[in-house]
Amino acid sequence: MSLQNRLEEVLHDATGNFGVYVKHLESGETAAINQNRFFQAASVFKVPILATLYRDAEMNRVDLHQRIRLEEKDLVNGSGIFRELIPVEVTIKNLATMMIIVSDNVGTDKILQIIGKETVNQYMKEIGLNNTYIRFSCWELLCSCVGLQPQSFSLEVYHDINRRFKNGEIDSNSIVFQESIENNVTTAADIAKLLQLIASKQLISQHACDDMFEILAKQQFRNRIPNLLPENTIVGHKTGTVASVVNDAGIVKLPDKKGTLIITAFSIGNKTEAEGARKIAELSKAAYDHFLNRVTV
Repeated sequence: MSLQNRLEEVLHDATGNFGVYVKHLESGETAAINQNRFFQAASVFKVPILATLYRDAEMNRVDLHQRIRLEEKDLVNGSGIFRELIPVEVTIKNLATMMIIVSDNVGTDKILQIIGKETVNQYMKEIGLNNTYIRFSCWELLCSCVGLQPQSFSLEVYHDINRRFKNGEIDSNSIVFQESIENNVTTAADIAKLLQLIASKQLISQHACDDMFEILAKQQFRNRIPNLLPENTIVGHKTGTVASVVNDAGIVKLPDKKGTLIITAFSIGNKTEAEGARKIAELSKAAYDHFLNRVTV
């Protein structure tokens, strides 16, 4: 069975709509489904932020070892640990690491304050990601997701967002769930291109690529791309979730010198988060098995 058929077979009974891109770097073999369709990036948008931060560090615009104080005004709802530690002082690299490995929203928005959303958008276009748009910070995205206008931080709004999420008050008509370039959207092909540049050490510098992959490989949320792979498989990846949006994008190191696999999977409309996560795990396993059994490098 071809790789394309394997991927399509996994998704034949999916309740969500998926965009998938798989590429074996050494052989160039590729398969894709809806690879150029816009999807809400969710926390996968933190990979473009990471890349832009490292580009700025390479250009001496940012010092990764600079210490930053996080205070109450930096609170952001959702995933992460910094919100439990505030007030706290950490390095910019600490912010970047937590942004990836526990998807820390406080760390993400602080980095966006430092480097700027437009800087990220411009850099993505420079490296050929022409279908990636970052319009909202985590705070702004979460406001929009529950039917609030994006606005400045206040404790009242912070608690209101928590209450609305707890009560399941998701605004399904929000731009958060639309295929619009005024949203935080990307494509499976775009993020695969970014990950390929990192995996092949062609982005910024070899040191920057090594550092970024090391961070991605420390990912703590492992119920998607790595979930059905052998336990010792090295996977550098970033998940993303908001309501029915379930995503993951990563670099998989195959055993026995069989090379490197890029897989990006974006989805919306999943009946449950668990179902979306399971489908991504099955896509990853199908690709892994295909290349492990068919490819000789």
